[in-house]
Order: sequence, then C-alpha cells, then structure tokens
Amino acid sequence: MDNPNHLASVRLSRSSIPASVIKIAFGRSANRCAFPECPPVTLDNGVPLLEVARISSLSAGGPRYSPSLAAEEDAADNIIILCPTHHTLVDKNPEIFTTEKLTEIRDAHFERVQRALSTDQKRTTSNRLADLLELWNEKRTADDEEYWQQLFSDHPEAFSLALEGRAYTLSSKCYVGGKSVANAGGNVLDFLAQHSGNVALVEIKTPTTMLLAPQKYRGNVYAPSRELAGATVQALVYRHSLISNLPALAYESPGLRASQPMGVVVIGDLEKEEMSEDGRRSFELYRSSFRDLKIMTYDELFGGIQMLVNILRD
Repeated sequence: MDNPNHLASVRLSRSSIPASVIKIAFGRSANRCAFPECPPVTLDNGVPLLEVARISSLSAGGPRYSPSLAAEEDAADNIIILCPTHHTLVDKNPEIFTTEKLTEIRDAHFERVQRALSTDQKRTTSNRLADLLELWNEKRTADDEEYWQQLFSDHPEAFSLALEGRAYTLSSKCYVGGKSVANAGGNVLDFLAQHSGNVALVEIKTPTTMLLAPQKYRGNVYAPSRELAGATVQALVYRHSLISNLPALAYESPGLRASQPMGVVVIGDLEKEEMSEDGRRSFELYRSSFRDLKIMTYDELFGGIQMLVNILRD
C-alpha cells in the first residue's frame, strides 16, 4: 500500500489502526478482499474499495472480543482486509466467522497471493530467458565479441548455469590489478560475478572461436586452439592479479571478497565445431585439467538455459 491514495478507500473499524500495520496488511493481501472468490471492487478512480478489520476485537462487546489482547498488540497478525460486504457479513455473524475461521480465511488468502506472485515471477523469468534464447538462435554465428559483451550485460542471468546456480551480482569491464609502478597497463576483466563470500572471473570469446587447432598435434592428440589457450591463460592471469591485489582492490570496493576465486571462460560452439572422437577427447581432457578454471561453450550455456525455460513452462 505504498500509494497513499489507497487510504481514501479504507474505512478503519473502531479506533485507529497504525498506518504501518495497515501498510503491512495491504501488502500481504495484494489489495484484495481475503474472502474466497470475492471479485475486486473499485471506486470510480480505480482505487480498491476495501476495509481494514480486526480479527479479534479489542473492545468488550465487539465481534470476536479477546480479553487477552491489549491495545499495543494491534498488529498485522490481528488484521484482515475485506470488502465492505464481507466485512459486514463476518462482523454480524461472529458465531460462524470465529477468530479461528477468519484467521484461516486470511492465511489461505495470503497463500493464494504468494502463489500468484510466484507464478508471475516464474513467467517473467521464463520470458526473459526465452528472449535470451531467441537472441542466441538469431546471432549464434556473430563473431563480434562486443555484441556478446553487451548481451551478457543486458542479461546477467545468462551466467547462472556457469556459476553453478549461485546468486550473484554481475559487473562488466572490471579492473583486477596489474598496473606498473608508472600506472600503465592493468588487467580489465570482461565480467566479475560477486556472490556470497567469493567471486567468479568471467572471460568471454565468441561462439565462432575455434576450440581446437586445425591439425593433430601428434598421433591421436589435438592441441587447444591459440584462442582457447590464450583465453584460459588470460583468465588465470586475471585470477592471480585479483588475489595479489586484493587488499588494495577491497579498499576501493568495500565488500569485495575473493577467498577462492573461480575463473570461467565462455568460448566456442561444440555443436557447430566438427570434432572427431580424438578431438573431443583431447578437448575434454584439456578443460578438465584445471582446478580453478571452468571452460564452458556457448551451446552448453544456452542448452542449460533452454532446460530452465522448459522447466519454468511446465
């Protein structure tokens, strides 16, 4: 009930109820009458026509009077939001609408509100991820790294799979140390994902970046491509730079924690790059050899997002 105009449609029962309590009650009720299947009723200006009622009266002789309640206990737990019709109904029939019954009605309404909010949030998340998948399908062959930098900046949730489902705050183009004494140079990371007590350093290339060198290195062994090898070393250098410069960086950015930073490289497209069995084995052995670095391809990242969209739509 952040909109003060709502107060114009509220009739307070008996003595005044604190505005803070009213705000909590309206927030929990989502500006709807708690009575089951009650259709919304509004004034001409669209403001909901609702009343604030006590479940247990604080006054002797009032509906559902409870002598154990004191005035200072006039809290949101003793409040129910009703339309005028149902407010009159419950107060005229306290033997039917007991304290227990009204509490049950109010709590059931809260559950309906929470389910609705959860569904709306689920739909919003699903739509954002679906939009992201559409961009992926349209721009899968885009070889402009700045395009992908902007896409991930606009859709930070895209990294949720790469960061193992952790909640995080994403920052773009972050300095992680490395300047010389002449204040030259320095390491600028594509993305820094701050999560609880730690960070992940994300370096991106493009989906068109080759993962393996075109020719076998020797026998049945393939070497990583120059771009893949360079990106992994770059991510490791940035990780080392962050750890080495952490005291100074944390001074400039209070709250920065990096107890065991993880590097993430997003690169290439396994589905599009034609690999022999030997090539695929070489690639998997290469990326599994790192302890503090994860290599994920674009098709793996967006394949995981597709799974999330399917789950959210079920």
